[in-house]
Amino acid sequence: MKKLLTLLAVLCALTRGAFAAVEEPIDSRFKATKPDLAMGDWQGTPGYVAQVFPTDDGKYQANVFKQFDEVDAKPLAIMKGDLASLSGGGWSGAIAGGHFKAGKDSDRFDLQHITRVSPTLGAKPPQGGIVLFDGANLEAWAKKQGKDWLKEDGPAKWKLLADGSVEVVPASDCIITHKKFGDFRVHLEFRTIGYPTNSGVYLQTRYELNINETYGKLEGGPNAGFDNCTDDARPRIRACYPPLSWQTFDIDFHAPRFDASGKKIAPARATALFNGVKIYDEQELTKPKLSAGRLGEAPTGPLMLQEHGMPLQFRNIWVVETKSTGL
Repeated sequence: MKKLLTLLAVLCALTRGAFAAVEEPIDSRFKATKPDLAMGDWQGTPGYVAQVFPTDDGKYQANVFKQFDEVDAKPLAIMKGDLASLSGGGWSGAIAGGHFKAGKDSDRFDLQHITRVSPTLGAKPPQGGIVLFDGANLEAWAKKQGKDWLKEDGPAKWKLLADGSVEVVPASDCIITHKKFGDFRVHLEFRTIGYPTNSGVYLQTRYELNINETYGKLEGGPNAGFDNCTDDARPRIRACYPPLSWQTFDIDFHAPRFDASGKKIAPARATALFNGVKIYDEQELTKPKLSAGRLGEAPTGPLMLQEHGMPLQFRNIWVVETKSTGL
């Protein structure tokens, strides 16, 4: 009897572990972001702005710039430390009482926390637009079937939230639209809720505009890059808002062209705005690489939102089908 009870206890423990593993994110590195009054954008004294964020060691980093969204921006200073004592690059200061004050020699700035809002946030679809998600349901979408990115595998399994958004459920697979698109303009809004984040918007399930959590990051691949379909055309503007902020993509896509024999005669192209900032302008897109590469290219395809083991949220997704004026 004692051996039997021991065996039952082991089986129960294993069962509990199995269920827990299903509910946990695939990527164990993911950490949810907590609201933080210091985190985010700061502006005040002309000629100075800052991005402030907590670091993994429990302290803070402040990147100080001349202005937001500069091309190839390089910080005037990188200050680190506790909120009461930030320093770096010859600057020293503190964040207290709603002000970020710092100085270097005779230079001084006084910045206040601000919330930047994308000029296209909340944009409504024009007449003739196709609403893909308005918070009510996911009827326009399906779960993709594993490695067959063009095949549907039942209803989308992401989580509808009370605020009108939908949250990616880790291990539930990506979702694709029932409808296939050629040339189109798409608007969507997303919110990262932790770090790291790995997701993306796949045009025709092939050309990925990535979504990462890169606020304040000065190195590595920036957010909103067409990383799998351009050789080295990375965004030169890091237009991220802080995590927990709603952000926008507005993408104008022109599908590749093929002749009567099926030979490609013109590449896909895209113009992309990230939080209203133009990241790509009529960018030629190469044949997709990595996992999307096995799909080849085609005149039409679904829109896909990626699940890659980490939660984030989407809302207000709509498409306008367009007709290109040329190749």
